[in-house]
Formats: sequence, structure tokens, C-alpha cells
Amino acid sequence: MPFLPGLELNERYYTEIVGPLMKWYDASFRYSASLIGYGSDVLGYDNATSMDHNWGPRMQIFVGKADAGRIESIKAYLRAHLPGEFMGFSTHFSEKGPDGTQKMQVHPSGEVNHLIDVFEIDGFFTEFLHKDASHLTHVDWMCIPEQRLVELTSGRVFHDGLERLNEIRSALRNYPQDVKLVKLAAFWECVSNEEAFTGRAVEFGDLVSLKLLAARMVSLMLKICFVLKETYVPYSKWFSRAFDDLGLPEIKALAIEVLTENEPAAIESKLAGLYMSVLALQNACAGLPRVERVITNYYNRPYKVIGAGEIVSALRAAITDEQLKAIDLTLVGLDNKLDSSDFTNGDVLGRVLRR
Repeated sequence: MPFLPGLELNERYYTEIVGPLMKWYDASFRYSASLIGYGSDVLGYDNATSMDHNWGPRMQIFVGKADAGRIESIKAYLRAHLPGEFMGFSTHFSEKGPDGTQKMQVHPSGEVNHLIDVFEIDGFFTEFLHKDASHLTHVDWMCIPEQRLVELTSGRVFHDGLERLNEIRSALRNYPQDVKLVKLAAFWECVSNEEAFTGRAVEFGDLVSLKLLAARMVSLMLKICFVLKETYVPYSKWFSRAFDDLGLPEIKALAIEVLTENEPAAIESKLAGLYMSVLALQNACAGLPRVERVITNYYNRPYKVIGAGEIVSALRAAITDEQLKAIDLTLVGLDNKLDSSDFTNGDVLGRVLRR
């Protein structure tokens, strides 16, 4: 079957099949429907390869707390009344495999084992966030892995009869200002901690160490750009694709130059240029403290540094929440700093920050 982007497929699936079925189920019933959460299709990054698991005609239906008792009834109704395929794509899925995934299968007959999940709306978001979405403190925000915020704010809402789904997603769309400041400070502190190391690697002609350090600095610079463009950082599989969506081709070009250069002194020089370009972008953002820096030597050593500690100090001084102003920056954004999918699930960040 020819590929069709999942968001397009499922908007039509809702409009032509699921929406009408829900009217027949109960014309007065209030619910919301969307495709959000996991999956490349939610981000609009799916292709034909994506079709091999947890892809196809699928969505979520959200009900209010008072109707949570009807969830099983809705699932059963859909099993009994959904067609076996839509636009050539099977609506019938395998049982979950050992890895938890499901695949489209030809519908033999009888009930459809559909991939339409039905949730009570508050419970769904509380499970994702480990906190009521309407009562997030600044620390709560920092306990949420950014990949989860990506999943909750991406995708598409097909129907919002509850008049709450769009509201919740809108409230989660961007970090509060103080959280934005502390995230930026944490990234720049990582730069401050290691920016002189690249010069040391140049001095010793240690290309392996220099490449590793430069790649880490490039990653930090690009993540700062995500914060500045008020876009959450996705996990590694989609990081570069999502960066392209930020519309910063000049900064991407500088990053590629650093990563592809093999002459040590040129790597150091190009990395310094990347620092300055990202700082210029930051200084152009409204509501952030302007910090004037130039590339200088590190003390009396000929190592090119931007003096990122001064940037950190300016950002921290602009924070109004005293608890955030005093927070240990080493604990902020570990999911991004470590580039590990281990931090995108569960409440790992929460256990670290709330200890």
C-alpha cells in the first residue's frame, strides 16, 4: 500500500469513520479526539519505514472524569463497529508483542482489534507529567523530560468537545520565563566547565579528544537554540530533523563546519565562531539579559573561550523565583545533557530534582 503521512491519514479516519461512529454511540456525548504522544507520525516525521509498528489508523479519545466509567463501553463499541480497513490500511492490529509494539494485520472477520486508546483526560496528562497539568510549579516543569513535552504538544487535535484538550496543550507549549532562564544557564554552565579543554586538546594534538569535546559543545549550542526558539528538544532520533524546523540554517552550517573539520586549530576557531553566533541569537531574544562577550584567551593560555561563566551569571541574576535562582545547575536538564533515552521515561528527573 502507498505511504500516507499518519497525521493526514488519521484526520481523515476521524472525520470519515470515528467521528460518525461516536455520534451513533451517543450523539450527546462530549469527548475529545487527537493523535498525540509517541510516534514519528505525531511529529510529522514518519515515512514508509514507520509503517512496520504502532503506525496506521490510530488515535486517542479523551473523556471527562464523570464519564470514565464508559471507557470500556466505548472501546467495545469501536471494536464491534469499525470497518476492517480504511483507505487501504488495516484498522486491525496484532496483540502487543514482547516489546509492547503492535502491527497492522489483515482483518479476518468479527471484531476489530483497534488502536484507538480511550483515556480520562486528567489521568492521561497526570500519568505523563507526574503532576496535575494545571498546578505545575517551576520545579515541576524541570522534572518533565523534554521528549514528553514534545509528545504532548505535537500532533493534531481532531475534535475538542471537552473544550480542555487544546487548553492543556496550549499551557504546556512553552516553558515559563524563569524555567527558560535556568535551562539556558544550565547549558551555558556546561560550556563554561569545558570550553578551555578544546584548546588543551589542540595544544597536545589530541584529535580524538578534540572531536569528542567539540561535538559535545556543538550539541549544547544547538540545544540552546531550541530554548531560544521556544521549542522542546526531542530525543536523539529526531534531534537534527527538529533543529531544521527551527529555521536557523546559518547556525546549522557553522555546526557542520565544526563537526567535519579535521585540522585542530581550525576546529577551535570555528567552535568559537559558533559560540558567538548562538550568543548573538540569544541577545536578540526579547526578555533575556543582553550579555556582551568576545572570544579571548583562557588566562595566559592561548585557548579560545567565550567566558561562558559570565553568561551564566547574567541569566541567573534575571531569575525571579528564588528557589530556581539557587538551584544546582548540574541537576537541570539531565535528559538533554546526557542524551540518554533512559531519562525520557518515568520520573527519573523528578527523583533527582525533588530529593
